[in-house]
Amino acid sequence: MNIPFKKIVLLWAVIAVVSFQSTFAQEVTKITISKPEQAIEVSPNIYGQFIEYLRNSITGGIFQEGSPLSDENGFRTDVLQKMKELNTPVLRYPGGTVMKIYHWEDGIGPREERPARRNLIWGGVEDNHFGTDEYIKYCREIGAEPYIVVNMGTGTAEEAANWVEYCNGTGNTYYANLRRKYGTEEPYNVKFWSLGNEEAAREDAGRLYDPEKYAEESWYFAKLMKLTDPTIKLFVVADPFKFDWNDPVLASLSPIVDYVSLHWYVGNSPDDPYSIYKNITRFDASLTELGNYLQQFPAKVENFSQWYRFPPREDAIKISVDEWGIWDNTCGGQYNLDCEYTWKSALATASFLNVFHRQAQNVTMANWAQSANILGAILANDEGSVEQTVYYPLQYFRKYVGNRLMQVDVDDIPLIAEDQMVEALDVSATFNNENDEVCVFVVNRSYEEQYINLDFTDTKTSAATLVEMTAPNENSRNAIGEESVVSINEKPVKKNGAIKLAPLSINIVVVR
Repeated sequence: MNIPFKKIVLLWAVIAVVSFQSTFAQEVTKITISKPEQAIEVSPNIYGQFIEYLRNSITGGIFQEGSPLSDENGFRTDVLQKMKELNTPVLRYPGGTVMKIYHWEDGIGPREERPARRNLIWGGVEDNHFGTDEYIKYCREIGAEPYIVVNMGTGTAEEAANWVEYCNGTGNTYYANLRRKYGTEEPYNVKFWSLGNEEAAREDAGRLYDPEKYAEESWYFAKLMKLTDPTIKLFVVADPFKFDWNDPVLASLSPIVDYVSLHWYVGNSPDDPYSIYKNITRFDASLTELGNYLQQFPAKVENFSQWYRFPPREDAIKISVDEWGIWDNTCGGQYNLDCEYTWKSALATASFLNVFHRQAQNVTMANWAQSANILGAILANDEGSVEQTVYYPLQYFRKYVGNRLMQVDVDDIPLIAEDQMVEALDVSATFNNENDEVCVFVVNRSYEEQYINLDFTDTKTSAATLVEMTAPNENSRNAIGEESVVSINEKPVKKNGAIKLAPLSINIVVVR
């Protein structure tokens, strides 16, 4: 059949118009970015990490003596490089639940003379070859501030104060001189110290699950530690949902506590594919509630007795999410601690990070638990190591996050499924006043492409770049010795036009 040339041209024109209309018939979500009424700083410390004496988290994870992959310190160089690329600002140590039984003096001095102890909490034997000095050296290697948790179970206030002296002492005193004897003249200047770990957990090996008792004991620990170094910052155990714990603890300790310490892990319920996102939304709401609760304690402490011989806190009480991450019954091993994270885990991690951005006024520290192997962002064995899927949002959000929060208003966010009431898009935005960049962090949690339009109401903008992270499907995962399943692409976009977001994608729109 012969079709006239004019008809062919007309047919192609019709197809082109239909295609054009189809593209722009897609619903476009408008995201308005503006400066908030009050300047809110975004702390880099929300990108902290955590290590614990738990099977191969430390030994066999970040530290492995005698391995061809380790340096003269015993640090796994492949894992060390990955930790450096996370640009971790804080590294919390040494626990965790194990702090109920850990005595820090077991981990100092010549390694061959250190006592091996049973790990009564997690099993196995800890040789204590990675101790305080190795930990501080590791922090220096990756550029992180140290953050130490003290033993309030089998430990004493005097033992905790001695640890402060060993780390921070400058005088001619026993523990400062012991640090010098073991090779470090200058003080470590550890400023972050937590009074115990999850003390409210009755099932743990601790003894302070009565909040009144915890508060009383914490006061004594705080006194001796602050008298040793009045400049340290103290963290106390809190709970995002149990105010019958928070009330007596903070009624007593609020004059001297700088941070309340929370732990929160999320996972997926087998019968609800969207439960992981619902749990994150629930935690977001609880942080708002806790932030409002903390406002009853004024930033300036009045009538603090001089006879304490150390000063009260100097600022408002802030929230530290000391342990957070993805943990559910899809993980294997004892206590479901061995997680091979999927791309859906990465989408949830990015959504979690958006929560910390949005909660910047309340949350000034957060520590992913844990760095290696156990719930780890990094997996390591004798042959090598690999970044898990969750590593990439931790790395790239940290790379692009600014130091000021931007106001975000989203019109009519589409839902993943109408009957689930779970939003397809999760958004936050920050401004970096050092390089004049606004970064908009958008997680597309739906199985469909989404289109967004960015409206900058009071900010002049120029070029824009989309940093896009995707994977073949939500169940994709990385494995040691195999190529990463995660694709990362950077491409220019029109800041005033519709920006297409791939299905199940993590996106950072960088606008200058």
